[in-house]
Amino acid sequence: MQKASGPLAIHKAIEILRAFTPETPEVGVRDLASRIGMPKSTVHRILNALREEGLLEVNPDTGRYRLGLELVAIAGMALRTVDVRRVALPYMSDLAARWRETVDLDVLRGTHVMIIEQIPGQHILKTGGMLAARLPAHSTSTGKVLLAYAGAQYVLQYLDEMLPRYTSQTITSREALLADLEQVRQQGYARSWGEHEAYVRALGVPIRDRTGTVIAAMSISGLATRIDEKTAEEMVQALKRAAAGISAGLGYVDR
Repeated sequence: MQKASGPLAIHKAIEILRAFTPETPEVGVRDLASRIGMPKSTVHRILNALREEGLLEVNPDTGRYRLGLELVAIAGMALRTVDVRRVALPYMSDLAARWRETVDLDVLRGTHVMIIEQIPGQHILKTGGMLAARLPAHSTSTGKVLLAYAGAQYVLQYLDEMLPRYTSQTITSREALLADLEQVRQQGYARSWGEHEAYVRALGVPIRDRTGTVIAAMSISGLATRIDEKTAEEMVQALKRAAAGISAGLGYVDR
């Protein structure tokens, strides 16, 4: 009997999800097994796994499967990511042109942030990770912004009491991080002063959607030798103005 495992199971799971269309919003196990050429028992196992994750649900009246609400949440996140990148890019380009430093746009993924857009710095020695790179949230400016607005409960749920150390400046205590995040909320921006890379300074600000929810964070990062306190204050004000423009472009009205 054929068993689906590893990459094969993933491909089959995707094939199953694609079997649901406006014309066939509900499908039974037997029909699916016949359509994708897999044993009924294997299809049933994959369907159950998808149902447990909320990607599928069972119609109690028919016993047939249909797409679950978790897919709506995932699709909504994808659409918001596309929108925020489109709206943010001109503002990011302006910031990068003014400061000649790296400008990132990040979203929160569990305990890490993912870079979804980036304008590289123009200096010979540049900073920042690669596009789509994942960086630890507790040691980065955008990560601290996103954790701050995700709330204490999120931090308690996803982050351990002791956090990985990357430099001598990294916050490694969850308790200390929560105190730092409270300050981030009060001042409306976050600093990472050599917390992820010893020689790099970064400043991050929140970006809100039309509901006021913080869905992304934008940062400027550069070498410590190029960002002193006076420059940092000017960058923060420029970042806040840009973030306000992006948020307004996403439909947010600051009352």
